[in-house]
Amino acid sequence: MKWNMADLPVFVSVVEKGGISAAARSLRMPKSSVSRFIQRLEEDLKVRLLERNSRQMRMTSEGEIFYKHCQLIMEQIEAADAHMNGLTHTPSGELNISLPMAFSRHVLAGHLHRFHQQYPDIQLNIQVSPAAVDLIGEHIDLAVQVGELPDSELIAVPLFETPLVWVASPSRFERGYRFNSLEELLASVHICERRYNSTPLVVRYKDEKERIELDASIETIDPIMVRDTVVAGCGVALLPYLYCREMIDQGKLVTVAPDVVLDQVAKASAVYTSRRMLSAKTRLFIEFLRELTDDLQREAGP
Repeated sequence: MKWNMADLPVFVSVVEKGGISAAARSLRMPKSSVSRFIQRLEEDLKVRLLERNSRQMRMTSEGEIFYKHCQLIMEQIEAADAHMNGLTHTPSGELNISLPMAFSRHVLAGHLHRFHQQYPDIQLNIQVSPAAVDLIGEHIDLAVQVGELPDSELIAVPLFETPLVWVASPSRFERGYRFNSLEELLASVHICERRYNSTPLVVRYKDEKERIELDASIETIDPIMVRDTVVAGCGVALLPYLYCREMIDQGKLVTVAPDVVLDQVAKASAVYTSRRMLSAKTRLFIEFLRELTDDLQREAGP
């Protein structure tokens, strides 16, 4: 590498401030020094980064590409600094988090005070999103995502795996009720989480593997809505056991169709982008989530 890393903050400042004069004021440097740094960087890279005259400045196409790389490098530097500070200082600052609705309500909501009491200097900004988010584009430090993770740029920390079970209100079916056929079971499913509706699912039924497809007339992204609707008597539903175990224990729900076993499981992971180093506050929140989900799985039993 022939170019000087120390020139990067100067180049980034010129781009973000919109010119050499504004960058010089922000950096508290003479304009001549800023101009010299930019010129040196262009000479070392052997490309023109900025087109400039006495009245205006714009990035060249090469400059735009280099600026994107500079942003990633600066993020890594900031993350490394934050991580090292976290080793010797009390973690502090903003932590931007994205959570699915069911996870936020069922797993986290009743325990947030514990994290705040332990780390009062960390400011949590939590958004609830029905779909996977763009961590880099939306400046999210950490997200909880359900299911498989197709994005190879994400680093995943497993939080839980739980079976999918058939449940119903005891006012409609007795515990352990067996349907005469798969068709009869499917006809009893009126509400379903979107990820399982109209999607081929593999089940084990009568010692054979079968493919089924749910066709519920009510579809939602929220498994808690599915659960509560079935509690009210709306047929049978397919739900992650972790989200319905308490209502089963309370007798508000019963498990049915024990002979129709899903190969698929419901799982969730805490994810962060591989382009950023793991900061101390992000690591602490992941550990907190793992404690919560470990406790839930222990309570749920095998």
